[in-house]
Amino acid sequence: MEQRSADLAAPATGHNVEPSTVGQTVPVTATPVTPRWPRWPQRIRPRALIGSSYLLLAFALTIKVWSEPARNIIAGNPNDTGLYCWWLAHTAHAVTSLSNPFITHLANAPEGINALWNTSVLVPGLILTPLTTVAGPVASYNVLVVLAFSLSASGAYLFARMLGVRTAPAYIGGVVYGFSPALVAAGTGHLSLVLAPAIPLLLCLVTDIVRQTGRPLRKGILLGTGAGLQLLTGEEVLFITAVTATLGLGLLMLSRPEYVRRAGGSARALLIAFLSCLALTGIPLVLQFFGSPRSHGSPFLTNFFKSDLTGFYVPSARQLLASPEQAERAATFQGGAPEYMGYLGWPLLILCVSATVIGFRDLRLRVAGLTGVALAVLTLGSTLLVRGIETGLPLPWHLVARIPVFDAALPDRFALGTALMAGLVLAIVLDRLPSQLGLGGPLTATVAAAVAAVCVLPLVPRPYSVERSPAVPSFFTTNAVEILPANSNVLVLPYPSGVQTAPLFWQTAARFHFSMPGGYFIGPADDGKAYMGGRTPTATARLLTDVGQGLSSEPLTPARIAQARDDFARLRIRAVILGPTPHVAELRDTVTFLVGSQPTFTGGVYVWLPA
Repeated sequence: MEQRSADLAAPATGHNVEPSTVGQTVPVTATPVTPRWPRWPQRIRPRALIGSSYLLLAFALTIKVWSEPARNIIAGNPNDTGLYCWWLAHTAHAVTSLSNPFITHLANAPEGINALWNTSVLVPGLILTPLTTVAGPVASYNVLVVLAFSLSASGAYLFARMLGVRTAPAYIGGVVYGFSPALVAAGTGHLSLVLAPAIPLLLCLVTDIVRQTGRPLRKGILLGTGAGLQLLTGEEVLFITAVTATLGLGLLMLSRPEYVRRAGGSARALLIAFLSCLALTGIPLVLQFFGSPRSHGSPFLTNFFKSDLTGFYVPSARQLLASPEQAERAATFQGGAPEYMGYLGWPLLILCVSATVIGFRDLRLRVAGLTGVALAVLTLGSTLLVRGIETGLPLPWHLVARIPVFDAALPDRFALGTALMAGLVLAIVLDRLPSQLGLGGPLTATVAAAVAAVCVLPLVPRPYSVERSPAVPSFFTTNAVEILPANSNVLVLPYPSGVQTAPLFWQTAARFHFSMPGGYFIGPADDGKAYMGGRTPTATARLLTDVGQGLSSEPLTPARIAQARDDFARLRIRAVILGPTPHVAELRDTVTFLVGSQPTFTGGVYVWLPA
């Protein structure tokens, strides 16, 4: 028989009735009433200590950032980091100026950008508005990275505790998820992914609803509010959570058909959750799907961002114990280092598979293990990739890849759910060791520590390397910027794009005194499909981009000059700014020809103010 604690749906509390007292009259005696003091302080203290230890681990991982947190960024993906910093600054600007945070015309002007079609991290940006306003978006970004790791680990710890796992094993499970290779890879410029405490926390609430403990109204409102806040933080993480929950619930129902018959209360709570989420996110969702500009589909190549089969056991340079040969092999991954998220290591892989098989009667191991396997298969995409070679072997993702929402998801990112399930399986195994081994306390503790060390050590990450965010010319940080007409559309060069994000830092430093064409964003092309950068750039934008990259040496004909002036008029360009760039002389001369006037050099930039 299974232990009752192994049942996901076991009630949290119960009352036992002594058989000898049934049907008898029990005399009532007056006894002094001992006051019952609240127990929550005793529960909070150990959780606070555990949360603090996770926070210290997160600081250790990012230690090099903190020598100058307002300028240092995690190295390896500066353009994506610049994008998130822009959105954090934009949200702070929207709050302080009481403007629309969901649709902005400060970039890609005058068409604008739909924030919810982009990784705009609105809720974290809102919470950290005071810090962003005072210290800048880079400081807020770095704070969020630290909180992301520590809160994700804490969420996994709480989920393991909810499943009946003791404190020490649950702590190890939190470490495995919160500092997993999946999250550490995402920490390289993918803020909306590394902010993933919602996956275990929302699964906690779903589990509570399945158990049918407490009031359905309260549980439903909590789940709906949490889902709504996550939707406004990062829709992709919410989607990963939903798929993980669906897989887990499906396995639970197959394992315990009686739960289907008892599903009425759970269904009511889930309906309340849906309505609560809709109440919180209804207006943003209307703006996302019916506002302008809106998109459909994904800007990314189909079946490209997926895990390589060898990525499960070959560590990248992010892992402390990776050999140079292993790191070199991982570096050839087609998705790049920030997407190398599937690594778990041979020891943890072997433990998860063997524990799921051997401990199949434990409902917790069964559901967590099989859910982890299913998510791992989803990360492999539509066809199997092995050592960078496409085998053409079709996989389950092929069946869902064209379904709406699924068609915009990147398969490799389901590794977040796989890492959580692996951490839970390890925690449950460590929790079961005393009863399984039947050994004394010290010996069992030694065995458990050895198992934990063998599984966790291959995952230990190196502290992040850092680089400097782009320098900001003094023009943007002083009153010099006021020579630009307030709220006017200004062409900033080098032309802002996904590979040229310095202008995003300059615009945020100027506190959005001006809007600008271009930017790093997802937007609709003429057919409405989502693309990086939206519509095809104007002929003038392409010319200036080529000159900025040293690729153009064609003469500026009268037709090109006329085209440029027509583009400037159509975009309502009121000024042109050229900042530091490797090809500044070529760009300066080109813009001078196009505008027809000489620039002014001030505050480290060239400024043209056309008549």
